[in-house]
Amino acid sequence: MMIRALLPVLALIPLMSASADEIEVPTACDLLAAHPSDPDRIVPGVSAAVVREDLDTAIAACRLAVEQAPEEARLVYYLGRVLFYAGEFVAGMTYVDQAAGMGHRQSQFVAALIHFDGVPDALPADACRAMGLWADAASRGHYAASLAVARHALAGAFAECQGVPAAADMLVWVERLRDRDEARDYYHGLVIGLLTDLLAREAA
Repeated sequence: MMIRALLPVLALIPLMSASADEIEVPTACDLLAAHPSDPDRIVPGVSAAVVREDLDTAIAACRLAVEQAPEEARLVYYLGRVLFYAGEFVAGMTYVDQAAGMGHRQSQFVAALIHFDGVPDALPADACRAMGLWADAASRGHYAASLAVARHALAGAFAECQGVPAAADMLVWVERLRDRDEARDYYHGLVIGLLTDLLAREAA
């Protein structure tokens, strides 16, 4: 693939911090492992199927990227992503949790999914931790996290948790999704409409 042929060149390009006067240069890790749903990605992203075409190359590229820019949460997440696909769950989860702790919204969403259900013999379910991660990402505009925290809160999944988001706050998070491209899909619109109605009743 062309991207993989460019890896030796891309590895020499320094990562630049984005600002009004600068363009952030994508790393080989971005090009090989960025998630299409990550709102903080700087490239379009690639599907899991494409990433799996050459996991060794993607893992090597992301390890290098994280070594060079450990403060870039999205790169930490992408390393976790490719390690997951390689079957290295513990290592992958370590990086995803690390990126979530750095405030990376997509990492928070993914980590919450895993903590909510838990993993047999590896990770106990923790709905309250999941709630906190989803709520933080949702408050900062993450699409899927906004739906997830509202859906599970309405179902009573967080009854034992402290600091459950108020229905009025979740209503704001869900209502603002209506302007997103994803919401133009008929089924997404139905879900958003249903959650909006239910949250409005709770907030009244």
